[in-house]
Amino acid sequence: MSTEIVSEICPPPEWELAEEDIQRMVVELDRFYQEFKPGFERCDQAAHGWVYLKGLLSDLPRKVTERIALRFGSCVRSLQHFIGQSPWEREQLLAKQQALVVETLGEPDGVLLVDESGMVKQGGHSVGVGAQYCGSVGKIANAQVGVYLGYASRKGHAFLDGRLFVPEQWFDATNAELRQAVNLPEKLSYETKPAIGLELLENALARGELPCRWVAADELYGDSPGFRDGVAAVGLWFFTEVRCTTRIWLEKPEIWVPPWKGRGRRPTRLRLKNPEQGAIQVDQMVQQLPATSWVRARIKEGAKGPLVCDFACLRVFEVRDGLPGQELWLILRRNLEDPSEIKYYFSNAPADLDPAQLVRISGMRWPVEIIFRAGKVEVGFDHYELRSWLGWHHHMLFAFLAHLFLVRMRIFFKSRAPALTVPQVRLLLLSVLPMPAFNVADAIRIVRYYQRRNYAAYLSHRKGRLERPSLNLAL
Repeated sequence: MSTEIVSEICPPPEWELAEEDIQRMVVELDRFYQEFKPGFERCDQAAHGWVYLKGLLSDLPRKVTERIALRFGSCVRSLQHFIGQSPWEREQLLAKQQALVVETLGEPDGVLLVDESGMVKQGGHSVGVGAQYCGSVGKIANAQVGVYLGYASRKGHAFLDGRLFVPEQWFDATNAELRQAVNLPEKLSYETKPAIGLELLENALARGELPCRWVAADELYGDSPGFRDGVAAVGLWFFTEVRCTTRIWLEKPEIWVPPWKGRGRRPTRLRLKNPEQGAIQVDQMVQQLPATSWVRARIKEGAKGPLVCDFACLRVFEVRDGLPGQELWLILRRNLEDPSEIKYYFSNAPADLDPAQLVRISGMRWPVEIIFRAGKVEVGFDHYELRSWLGWHHHMLFAFLAHLFLVRMRIFFKSRAPALTVPQVRLLLLSVLPMPAFNVADAIRIVRYYQRRNYAAYLSHRKGRLERPSLNLAL
């Protein structure tokens, strides 16, 4: 195996863009949205979508529906209804989005990325909220968690789809009113995150052209045999992290149905022929591997220089219900700065695959973190204040579209500005994005809106408090 994996070096800050090129971004944004307008049944829906897309790309510090409507002079309730309650169908828009992702980033050996991202929430009335692990804070928190599907290639990376994970307790009979309040689909039932991830993947493959070869995911999905089996069933190669306690055999043990000894029931279940041929944990492999098994390789070029690790790639048999499962690649990646930090991966890639490809793919999961960060920082991915099932999915779709537009413009400008990043593209867009004039009348309009809203909320809360039996006040 080669000791170095060639990856794109950080490009020099060359610049051949003129002001006219930047001004053209407005035309490109309009042209981009025209691709999606046929997905709406009514003109007013398309108009609301246009406002929301521009709002997510704008410089608003908090890109919630209310603030977008106020800044762009739209009716707050109409825009809130469009995002939170209007039953327009996402599928046609997702199909068009996927087609544009393929047009922009598609490569035959593209990588599908499956991962989850959580947002801490207040209260318990938003759909899917509950005490669960939230990666953004690194602990159990009151949060909503979505499962997402992304696409990565040498050209870049973008979102493809996403779905909200709904904790199992939400489906208890005691939560029927809560499910109805957030318009949770009646046919929806509890599914694990790996099951949701596999469903997103299958839907994307059925949706249209999607050139890809790999599926990369962390250990939550790698530790799910059902997820890995599902990926293999659609003809793709998984590259998934697994826990250090995952058990394997280096050589496939013999199995048999023991002969009947003439007494009791006849044996019918397969068993190990030699029970002493026990499996070992993958972390126990480290001490057994000779130094020659490790190869130092550069995974990719990072912002601070090359990312280099030690790798060992070998063929093993995973343990399935105490018996040998399929033969797989086991990939060990060791941190040079802290050799005790080792990550373990399974892959069903062919046995004759050049291990250098496995090393390359080990660095292809990081883009999902980049698109999550870009989504949150640049296009309001986690800025929503919506309680309904429809609202969450509608908002996420527009966040995907806003991010995709920035990615497409980065690719469009790459030959003349190779160092351009997605955040920099948005900064350039802000300089030309048409925004309604903000004058004294607009300020008064917004202030009056908040005053009326706050006063109505005060009256409602006051009435509820006075109706409590324990509050006997002589007014």
